[in-house]
Amino acid sequence: MKERIKTIVIIILAVMVISISGVYAATIISSINVGYNNESSKLVADNVQDAIDEVYDKSFNKELITAYEYSEEDPKCINGEEKTCVKTDCYKKGKTCKQGTVIKYYVKENEYHYFYVLRDDGTKITMQQRENTIRNIPWHAESNDNTKGPTTVLPALEQATSTWVNVNVLEYEPGVTTLYENAYTGCTYTKSETSDYKIRCEANTYTSSVLGTRKARARMITALEAGSTGCLVYKNGVTDSRVLLPSIDAYNHGSCLDWMYNYLHLSKKYGGSYNNDIQNENGEYDCAYWTMSALSGDTTVAWRVDRAGDLNSVDTTSASINGARAVVEIDKD
Repeated sequence: MKERIKTIVIIILAVMVISISGVYAATIISSINVGYNNESSKLVADNVQDAIDEVYDKSFNKELITAYEYSEEDPKCINGEEKTCVKTDCYKKGKTCKQGTVIKYYVKENEYHYFYVLRDDGTKITMQQRENTIRNIPWHAESNDNTKGPTTVLPALEQATSTWVNVNVLEYEPGVTTLYENAYTGCTYTKSETSDYKIRCEANTYTSSVLGTRKARARMITALEAGSTGCLVYKNGVTDSRVLLPSIDAYNHGSCLDWMYNYLHLSKKYGGSYNNDIQNENGEYDCAYWTMSALSGDTTVAWRVDRAGDLNSVDTTSASINGARAVVEIDKD
């Protein structure tokens, strides 16, 4: 795409230079040194080469990406489609996108999706799709055995995003490559009255020797990444009198920021902003999405983000209502 745009721009600007300077087509032109009349072009550049780069930058970025400042207050911008959304150019080098920034991004020609920024390290942006990318699928279909890894859902997600040519190819080894903070694939939490029920990952439940090295356009979120946005572990009936935040009840429902669990069935009931009430052919809804992380100390379950806005764990063979959201990376150049 970049080369196609540059080629078009070069042709247009070459015609401009020839017509302005009266140079014949057979003459060799050094685009770096040749100037042009830019009084009516609305470009800042004063030579052809810089003009090519400037037009490319304007055209390419306009076609490929648009970013909006996430806000639940006025001016409201939660899903990126509100008329009150305020644009930002945080995706450019030298700037930083805040976690939760809404990104409208063309993953390939004529196909775009909305994403939310998980983090921006200055050179690349890691972001997760707004809705479930694939639906109603188990983590590991053969048995409730999380030591096998997400052998069903992860390849299905990779296949569904294999044509997304405008995102980086991710190559990593489960249990070896650090995806966020550490590489561990087994996660747990402290279960006590004084605990904040924050997820932590301190062991490997499965490794690359089981799942193999992955090379794909997208992956799933890890439990640690979900925890970095504020998601706490569901307390599963444990009650206490603490109120951690106004939006969190005693069971940690709604601890995730709402952009993490929007577009799940009945998510608005727990503080989210948008429901997804579309049923599949079996009458099932999207109620949760898997993470790449297994539960340490129990070989039958894996972690997911659910419609109540928290982290909880369910059997790996559970297919109905569970899906996966693509996590992708793009460069900031």
